Amino acid sequence: MDGPTNGGTRRLVAACALLVGLGLLATVTAFALGPDGSPPTGATVAAEQAGAGVHSGHGNHTGHTAPPLGTEVAERHTGPQGRFGQFVVKCTYSHTAPDDPIVHPGAPGRSHSHDFYGATTTAASSTAESLLSADTTCDKKVDTAAYWQPTLFNRGVPVTPTHINAYYRAAPGVDPTTVVPFPLGIELLAGDPTATTPQPGEVAGWVCGAQTNIRSEPPDCSDRAPLHMLLTFPDCWDGEQLRTADHRSHAAYSRDGRCPASHPVVLPQLTMAIAYPIGFGDHELTLASGSTYSAHGDFLNAWEPEGQAREVTACIVNDVVCDLASNRDEDGPFLTE
Repeated sequence: MDGPTNGGTRRLVAACALLVGLGLLATVTAFALGPDGSPPTGATVAAEQAGAGVHSGHGNHTGHTAPPLGTEVAERHTGPQGRFGQFVVKCTYSHTAPDDPIVHPGAPGRSHSHDFYGATTTAASSTAESLLSADTTCDKKVDTAAYWQPTLFNRGVPVTPTHINAYYRAAPGVDPTTVVPFPLGIELLAGDPTATTPQPGEVAGWVCGAQTNIRSEPPDCSDRAPLHMLLTFPDCWDGEQLRTADHRSHAAYSRDGRCPASHPVVLPQLTMAIAYPIGFGDHELTLASGSTYSAHGDFLNAWEPEGQAREVTACIVNDVVCDLASNRDEDGPFLTE
C-alpha cells in the first residue's frame, strides 16, 4: 500500500508543478507582449513592476539593475552635420570654483575644482529655482541651466576653457516625436570621475576640433582644431525622480533607439563639447579629478521651461536642424570653434 500511494502522490505533485510552471510562463509572456503581440509601453511595464514590487534602478537595455559606475555606453551621432533635428547652445566660460551642487550640495569648497558655464551664479547651494533668475553666459538667454566639468591643468597650471557647445538631439535611432523636454531640476552626470583607466564606450573622452573619433586620452591637436572634452549625457528618465542618492539611478542611456522599460521617458540627448585653447605644443595634462581618463561632467537643468519646450518642439520633434551655419559635410557633428 505505501509504495503505490507514494508514487501516486509524487505524480500528482509533479503534475501540479507543471501546471504552475505553465501558468507562470503564460503570465510572463502576457507581461512581455501587449494584447496585439507587440511590446507594451514603458509606462505599462513600469506599472506592472511597481505592482509586483520589482525595483527599477538605472537599468540597462535588458535588465533593471544599475550598471557599475563607468560602464555605461552611449550611442551618439557621428558623420555630416545637418542630418538630424537638433539645436545648439553656445555658452562661454563663467567661473571656476571647488563646488558641486549635485554631488556636494550645500557644501562649498568640498569638491575638486570645476569650470562652470551657463548660469553665472552657480555655486554649491544652487537649485534649479535659484538659477532661473540668474544671468547666463549662453547665447540663448532662456538657457539658465548649469553645466560644469573638472578643471583641466597643463603642467599643474589651470587651463581656462573658452566655451562649450551643448548639442540637443534625439539619440541615434530614437523616434524624435517621442522626445520631451528635460524636467526642471533634473540632475545628470556623464563619465566616471574615479576612472584611472580608459572609460568604455562613447560617454566621455577627447577630440580635436570637429573630429568625431573620440579618444580616451587627449590627442595632439592643431591650433586650427584645438582640444575638446566630449561628454554625452543619459537620455532616458524614470519619470519620477529628479535626483537619486547615487546621482545616476534615475537616468539611463538608450540602446538601439529604445529606452529601457525602467526609464521609459525619452529626453533629448545632450552632448557637451568643451573647447580648450590647446593646440600645437608639448603638453602634460591632468584633471582636478585625477588623470585625463577621469573626464566627466554635470548638468543641472534650469532652462526656462517654456523656452526649452519651444526649442525641443521646433527643432527635435519636428526634425529641423537649428543653429548650424550650414549643412556642410564635416568629420563630425560638432562646430569647429
